[in-house]
Amino acid sequence: MCLLFSGCSTEESSAPESGVLEGVGRLPGYDFWAPVTLPDGVQLELPLPEGGPVGFRVDGNRVLLVGDSIFASTAKRYGGEMCDVLKPLGWQVAVEAEPGRFASFGVEVLERRIEAVWDVVFIYLGTNFDGNEASLRRQFDKMFEITRGVETVVLTTGEFRTAQKTVNKVIKAAAAEHDHVRVLDWSSVMKLKGVTSSDKIHLSETGRAILAQTIARALDYAPYREASCLDPRFRDDTGINAQSTTTNP
Repeated sequence: MCLLFSGCSTEESSAPESGVLEGVGRLPGYDFWAPVTLPDGVQLELPLPEGGPVGFRVDGNRVLLVGDSIFASTAKRYGGEMCDVLKPLGWQVAVEAEPGRFASFGVEVLERRIEAVWDVVFIYLGTNFDGNEASLRRQFDKMFEITRGVETVVLTTGEFRTAQKTVNKVIKAAAAEHDHVRVLDWSSVMKLKGVTSSDKIHLSETGRAILAQTIARALDYAPYREASCLDPRFRDDTGINAQSTTTNP
């Protein structure tokens, strides 16, 4: 399937003084506990990782986001929502995400990037799944071993097909075996109308804003304010037009 992105912004853009993003609701940094208002009027309480926001657990402000096109769509080379929302909270943000990637991509990224020293790692992988449950579990276990000692938040995937329930079961089981890993239930958000595009997999413009706000709420404010949007090492977007027997978000 093709991945389509709409809209763009730069890392220098800022929220209105009121803290309200039209069509979405209040932005992080103003009121983390206010529900987001979707275009159809649905009220959504943004999910938190198990145990609450992780920002108060760390001493630094470097955050790494590893994923497929769901995270990539919020990177500064596309919509830019992630940096736009996290920088005002004081975070140095790196989005290492590429379209069409399977869970093994997360192992590759973390093996190459973990030594850069991160305070928090977010992982969104598993949307692309070949049906091999044992292999998927090994990949998540490898990722969590690499991030041992670093606060790690793993997001559940949207359940756009039955196989994704297996993916989320694996994610939760693997996370339960690692004390530094916390699960964030993003799948519940993906079920709401207006969050995804017409394919029910990729995020709409509203969905990207909500994802960025969800990550912001999961972090809260950084311990200190020296924010920046870091250049990624992984930015191969050829997977956007990839065609295969599996979904390639």
